[in-house]
Amino acid sequence: MAHGFVSILAPIGAKAHSVLKSLQMARMLSTLANMSDHQLAQIGIRRSDIPKYAETLMAEE
Repeated sequence: MAHGFVSILAPIGAKAHSVLKSLQMARMLSTLANMSDHQLAQIGIRRSDIPKYAETLMAEE
């Protein structure tokens, strides 16, 4: 019975994890987009680099 319960919860946990990652990405993109060009330059990126930079940061987690 416990195995059946776990098999039901596993997809729910995976979906929750996916939703959380999406929310984190959206928040990171928003935060970076709201930075000035000077602030972005201080961390070594251009505005056009924001999506790739955010993906890189998320992959490191």
